[in-house]
Amino acid sequence: MTNIFDIARLAGVSKTTVSRVINNRSGVKEETRVKVNEAIEELNYIPNQAARSLVSRKSGVIGVIYNVFNASVYLNLANLLEKYAAQYNYNVVFCSTNDDCGSKLRYVQYFTSGAADGLILFGSDCRDAEVVQKIRDSKYPLVVIENYFNDIKVNDIIIDNYNGAKKAVQYLIELGHTKIAHITGNVSHKVAFERLSGYKAALRENGIEYRDEYVVFTDAGERSGSEAIEKIIFLNDPPTAVFTFNDMQGYDAIQKTREVGVHVPQDMSIIGFDNIYEVMHYIPSSIRLTSMMQPIDKIAESAIRLIMENIESREAEPKVISFDTELYYGESCSNRELSCED
Repeated sequence: MTNIFDIARLAGVSKTTVSRVINNRSGVKEETRVKVNEAIEELNYIPNQAARSLVSRKSGVIGVIYNVFNASVYLNLANLLEKYAAQYNYNVVFCSTNDDCGSKLRYVQYFTSGAADGLILFGSDCRDAEVVQKIRDSKYPLVVIENYFNDIKVNDIIIDNYNGAKKAVQYLIELGHTKIAHITGNVSHKVAFERLSGYKAALRENGIEYRDEYVVFTDAGERSGSEAIEKIIFLNDPPTAVFTFNDMQGYDAIQKTREVGVHVPQDMSIIGFDNIYEVMHYIPSSIRLTSMMQPIDKIAESAIRLIMENIESREAEPKVISFDTELYYGESCSNRELSCED
């Protein structure tokens, strides 16, 4: 059976250096770390996690808690978090709370009691402040994605959902649309509330009246896009464009419009949020959705880097990293003058 002495011999380093690399400790040059990892791969060495934990007092695990795990953006991010964690020889364990605060607290207690060396909270539940404050007070390594607390200093990765939504609606306005609807997410989550607020701001700044019947509130669950668009299509004065909370809703809406004989983008323009191509594997579409792109790869890389820095030093000063969104020009939006007349 391969051991660290074999790895040290092949890499031409000491067993202490091999141990430092395996346990992800500092004090090893990058080229040496690469050489040791190459030797580990060549010899097919699998560290004994239990032995590592006894020696390093670390589990080699990062816990990730989602509010819900029902959207493609979460799956995409999960894959990238695993990818970047592996570069530090760490595993990732994912949990979904299904929007239940009691469940979230149990997962937090489980991870912070020794099951994981650090914790990533993904989601923007407005009720998270208390649990985040408790984690912060204990100096347990923590990174929060898509939430922000004015009075709590934590490692935070935020996406500018407000301005992203404004840009989405502004694009529709520039195409000549003034009757613009919005299908929301769960507005008890900050991300959905911010996108709704951005939608309202874009209308207001362009002198367009906000219409209650053009906003359909949903929990962003399965089929929420098709159910909402059906309500919008059959209004007495239907909109000519729709901004959806995410891509899943956008593609779902496109599928439903086709079923009822409304053509996208000729009769109705639809713009989404996230720009996750993989959604098309779940909801087939003949056209690519126009959408606001989140830099998911950068978000995942930053989250893992921050949590590893915090694991290395629990006294590290918390950092806030903000990312903008960009418009992806798909095929689901068109100029109003090219659409059907009112």
